Amino acid sequence: NPEKHWHCSEQTSCGGSEPREASVLELVLVCMGRLCTECFYVQAYLYREFSLSVPRFYFRNWHGLSEKEPSVVRYAPRSGTEHGGSPLLEMTSLEYLFCQAKFDFVNDVTPMEDAQGKEELSRYKNESLGMAVLHLSHQALRTGCTLQEVAKSVSFMRCIPRSFSKHIVRDNFLTKIRIRRVFAKFVRTFQEHTVDLGRLGSQEVMYKYLSTLEQLAPRFGTETFLTAHLELRKDGGDGSGSYLNTSHAHGASDPENFGPQAMHEVMVSGTKGIQWRKITVQKANSYFGNDYLGNRKSVKQSPLQQEPKSFDTWTSFCDFPEISHITITGANVSIIKQDNFSMVRAPALSFVSLLDGYFRLTADAHHYLCHEVAPPRVVLSATNGLHGPMNDDFVLQRLRKEAVEEGAFLVRWSVLDYHRIILAVLNKSQVKVPPHQALKDEEHGKLFALEGWNREFSSVKELTDSLKTFVLKSGTDNFTVKKCCLPRPAELSNLLVMRQGADQCVQPDSVALCLTQLRFHQIKDKEITQEQHLGRGTRTNIYLGSLLVWGREEEEEEEDEEDKWNNNLTDRKEIRVVLKILDQSHKDIALAFFETASLMSQVSHSHLVFVHGVSVKGSENVMVEEFVEFGPLDVFLRRERALVTPQWKYTVAKQLASALSYLETKQLVHGNVCAKNILVARRGLEEGTFPFVKLSDPGIALNVLSREERVERIPWIAPECVPSGAPIGSAADQWSFGATLLEICNNGDLPMSGSTLTEKERFYETRSRLTEPSSQELASFISMCLTYEPRERPSFRTVLRELTELQIKNPDISPLESLPDANPNVFLKRYLKKIRDLGEGHFGKVMLYVYDPANDGTGDYVAVKALKHEGGSHLHEGWMKEIEILKSLYHSNIVKYKGCCSELGGQTVQLIMEFLPLGSLREYLAKHRLGVAHSLLFAQQICQGMDYLHSKRYIHRDLAARNVLVENEHLVKIGDFGLTKYIPEGDVYYRVREDGDSPVYWYAIECLKESKFSFSSDIWSFGVTLYEVLTHGDHRQSPPVKFIQMMGNVQGQMTVMVLIKLLEKHNRLPCPRDCPSEVHMLMQHCWDFDPARRPSFKSLIESIEAIRKTYERQPNVRLAQISQ
Repeated sequence: NPEKHWHCSEQTSCGGSEPREASVLELVLVCMGRLCTECFYVQAYLYREFSLSVPRFYFRNWHGLSEKEPSVVRYAPRSGTEHGGSPLLEMTSLEYLFCQAKFDFVNDVTPMEDAQGKEELSRYKNESLGMAVLHLSHQALRTGCTLQEVAKSVSFMRCIPRSFSKHIVRDNFLTKIRIRRVFAKFVRTFQEHTVDLGRLGSQEVMYKYLSTLEQLAPRFGTETFLTAHLELRKDGGDGSGSYLNTSHAHGASDPENFGPQAMHEVMVSGTKGIQWRKITVQKANSYFGNDYLGNRKSVKQSPLQQEPKSFDTWTSFCDFPEISHITITGANVSIIKQDNFSMVRAPALSFVSLLDGYFRLTADAHHYLCHEVAPPRVVLSATNGLHGPMNDDFVLQRLRKEAVEEGAFLVRWSVLDYHRIILAVLNKSQVKVPPHQALKDEEHGKLFALEGWNREFSSVKELTDSLKTFVLKSGTDNFTVKKCCLPRPAELSNLLVMRQGADQCVQPDSVALCLTQLRFHQIKDKEITQEQHLGRGTRTNIYLGSLLVWGREEEEEEEDEEDKWNNNLTDRKEIRVVLKILDQSHKDIALAFFETASLMSQVSHSHLVFVHGVSVKGSENVMVEEFVEFGPLDVFLRRERALVTPQWKYTVAKQLASALSYLETKQLVHGNVCAKNILVARRGLEEGTFPFVKLSDPGIALNVLSREERVERIPWIAPECVPSGAPIGSAADQWSFGATLLEICNNGDLPMSGSTLTEKERFYETRSRLTEPSSQELASFISMCLTYEPRERPSFRTVLRELTELQIKNPDISPLESLPDANPNVFLKRYLKKIRDLGEGHFGKVMLYVYDPANDGTGDYVAVKALKHEGGSHLHEGWMKEIEILKSLYHSNIVKYKGCCSELGGQTVQLIMEFLPLGSLREYLAKHRLGVAHSLLFAQQICQGMDYLHSKRYIHRDLAARNVLVENEHLVKIGDFGLTKYIPEGDVYYRVREDGDSPVYWYAIECLKESKFSFSSDIWSFGVTLYEVLTHGDHRQSPPVKFIQMMGNVQGQMTVMVLIKLLEKHNRLPCPRDCPSEVHMLMQHCWDFDPARRPSFKSLIESIEAIRKTYERQPNVRLAQISQ
């Protein structure tokens, strides 16, 4: 950036020489000295010579050369580039990484994949010689010499792994000659066909070298930690999570101390997040792995130290954006996810620092996960509201968004100078974006100043606050600094790395839900029974009630199979519920009432009350919610104040923050957080137990309430919500949380609860403060939430981090007691409580259950799949294979596996999966009329999931709209893997030999004729599924109906024969109404008679995406209307 000196006087303005035209004025602040005078060494923890050269925060395929792995780019404005992504590394960083990779490769630092057999070993040797050619080619390009000249002056032995070179030295004379000839041939061929033709530059050589190294060393850039004990829990020691307990880390502990106790290992990688697996004792003892030729590293060995032939596959724990916060308590490090799972390991700051760094690279560039490893610069930035080194495009973009009022400014670290801080001010008078202007700075101490101004400040915030009294001049333009644009949670900028391509910059779990359409389960009035009145809510009456749901008592589970289908009350049971009935006098706000039910029906979290649905009973509108046994929190605190401890209160506060953090990631605002709206599901007063609370629905939306009703909610309602009633983002809930935390500290009471409306309104007008607790740390934290500036309130990730820190520091809080080991993947039938049926497939039935091991309403909602009817051994084997397949899959477009539940000694097994409230795609399409672009988005995601499945060598064999589930209006997931088969490497198809029902109308012709299933047969099925999507799930246009119309009246075994003849005559499903011609052409390609001519899912992804983008730019008008 062009730089100019500006000077400041203590009168009314800052002025200087005439600047060039600019739309952003950048003032460079002076940091008077280095920021980090103390040592900050957390990444290596224990410092050993071998660990200093290991690269950290590495993302595989950042170069984009591998088509089998997702691309990795930095986020960039879409207006700046075609795809909204920029290269991850600059040339300087690339050269540094290249040197590091050469060192690691040559010195056997990077563990190679174990060579199995002579052929594999020979391939590695050839690849090693190829790496040497690239090594020398880079040197030749750098020095201006030819490759042959460099090869003569530099021995290739210096460019291959030392273990390989030592092996060559021990070889006989003839072998050495042969290797040299092979290498000379490599050099000559590479020179003639690549270098001489000018196809390879220095950058391409480095890209190729690093790409090849990734293939040779699958763990290059990853870090693996050994653990003596692995512990996973549904309940994280405080009622809000689960644990993975480990000890020792690669690079952080003495390898001689690993010993036989290391039974698990945890791997952290930039592209796959955190994974773990079980290992054998021998594997643990020989953990430091092999050199290039499979030889052990120089660690003391015993005869038992041999690599095992097999070990468990990697199991994904979470990705970095899923991490909520990290805590270090005594000998444990807890990594807590958004869904309240957590991983706990013995102290290894290197491990925590690694996760903390990856989190800032992939999720939130300005947030740190725990205090123990927080870099001083990040802490300084968080304290002073500083942005990271954002590019100018993002600075301008952010200032334009915030510049509703004059004086918006932003403070960021310099992109070019590590010790420089820049203050950018928007010039709203400029329409175009000319070059920026900047002011230089100097460093003299730990104080801050604006260059040319002889005043010093102890913090950047103090300096910027002082500048708010001045007017800055730039030529004829005047600038003021009034409103500071603080970093937002998960703000998109060049500081974030996108790991799934430039067009998938938003994580699926963080996609905002669409609230424009009402979505809830409709309950018949005869299914609910109204009981005693519990009280009144805001414009509602609350009753205890019962809801009739499908289910059986445990003593009836041995009944005959045919009895399950009898439609009588013995197949149903009643569950206790709460009925919220809208007051008859407020029918005009029925829509707002239904919107609240719709909101709560689209979210699923263990600390949110579950909404069963809505019932319209005559003139009554009824919201049916789960019944929470111990009632409102404020009442409970008053009743049990003698037994409730500070630890109990902190646990409840963390659970509330966990639920609000979940809503924050969904970009949802609750709007009515207070103790009376928090329900106690588990008392947690008995020894060895913990409380469990749930946040209830917010009731009538704030913007529907009158001003008096909003004022009545002071001090819980955020000040900015009182005038208009519209919540301004999650900041409204952050204020409410601070007030509720005070309420919890005061045992359910809060000052101003009995104040008049006038007194309450005056309280906010004068910006008064609530009485704070005696603990200074807690008082400071609450004041962060209760600041009158919404943008200065902490995110709920920060709230969780600070709450956990307070809980550890507070002397009144006892340390948490560990719970017994539990496998989160094993579900016991006695704790599964059925709610309703979700759907049926050809062989299985899916139901919605609550898994409630405490039997007190604290369970999670899960989808449970069971075999629809008993079958032979082959059906049971296929069922177990489906479970094993789903265990191994981890993709955003594939239903997540949670565990399994076995009965009768393992003869019957039920599959436990995540619950997706919106049901199957077929049902969703029938209820929601989607546009072409929206339909193609779902089709593209199905292709992405299938492409991942095929990359794992699996074929689905039952792909159809009924087996695709909808998470939200932006995301679908493939389910039902009952027919899935594995295709061994080298094979191209699988021949089915077992009998059974088959979805014949979705099958390819070769499947019907020869029972041959391949990757191409899934393409055929996708074509039929695409047809279903474009017909909007209309049962009158379904594949069976259309084929039967074409075949005529046939039954039984003749159906398949007639269908084959029909397909052989090239009869296919018709083009759906309003279907674009290019989409119908894709269907025809999928239904090609020759499997080899059908497209791959990878090509389908590209084609569908291209078509979808054209329709996203067009108005949502049906084609039939255009033709008219």
